[in-house]
Amino acid sequence: MADQEEQKKNKKINRMSLQEVTDALKKTEEHMKGDTSQYAQALIARKAELESK
Repeated sequence: MADQEEQKKNKKINRMSLQEVTDALKKTEEHMKGDTSQYAQALIARKAELESK
Protein backbone atom coordinates (compact mmCIF):
# COMPACT_ATOMS: atom_id res chain seq x y z
CA MET A 1 0.00 0.00 0.00
CA ALA A 2 2.89 2.37 0.69
CA ASP A 3 4.16 1.69 -2.84
CA GLN A 4 0.89 2.95 -4.34
CA GLU A 5 1.08 6.13 -2.26
CA GLU A 6 4.63 6.80 -3.46
CA GLN A 7 3.54 6.52 -7.09
CA LYS A 8 0.82 9.12 -6.58
CA LYS A 9 3.27 11.75 -5.33
CA ASN A 10 4.55 14.29 -7.80
CA LYS A 11 7.94 13.39 -9.15
CA LYS A 12 10.48 15.77 -10.59
CA ILE A 13 10.80 15.49 -14.34
CA ASN A 14 14.58 15.12 -14.25
CA ARG A 15 14.20 11.99 -12.10
CA MET A 16 11.59 10.27 -14.29
CA SER A 17 12.39 7.25 -16.41
CA LEU A 18 11.50 7.09 -20.08
CA GLN A 19 8.34 5.08 -19.36
CA GLU A 20 7.22 7.53 -16.66
CA VAL A 21 7.82 10.49 -18.99
CA THR A 22 5.87 8.82 -21.80
CA ASP A 23 2.95 8.08 -19.47
CA ALA A 24 2.94 11.60 -18.02
CA LEU A 25 3.11 13.14 -21.48
CA LYS A 26 0.20 11.04 -22.72
CA LYS A 27 -1.88 11.94 -19.67
CA THR A 28 -1.00 15.63 -20.01
CA GLU A 29 -1.89 15.77 -23.70
CA GLU A 30 -5.27 14.17 -23.03
CA HIS A 31 -6.05 16.41 -20.08
CA MET A 32 -4.79 19.72 -21.49
CA LYS A 33 -5.73 19.01 -25.12
CA GLY A 34 -2.25 19.69 -26.41
CA ASP A 35 1.40 20.08 -25.54
CA THR A 36 1.82 23.83 -25.32
CA SER A 37 2.14 24.05 -21.53
CA GLN A 38 5.53 24.46 -19.89
CA TYR A 39 5.07 21.11 -18.16
CA ALA A 40 4.43 19.34 -21.46
CA GLN A 41 7.42 21.07 -23.06
CA ALA A 42 9.64 19.96 -20.17
CA LEU A 43 8.39 16.38 -20.56
CA ILE A 44 9.15 16.46 -24.29
CA ALA A 45 12.66 17.77 -23.62
CA ARG A 46 13.27 15.06 -21.00
CA LYS A 47 11.99 12.38 -23.38
CA ALA A 48 14.38 13.56 -26.08
CA GLU A 49 17.22 13.56 -23.57
CA LEU A 50 16.50 10.00 -22.46
CA GLU A 51 16.09 8.70 -26.02
CA SER A 52 19.45 10.15 -27.08
CA LYS A 53 21.33 8.20 -24.38
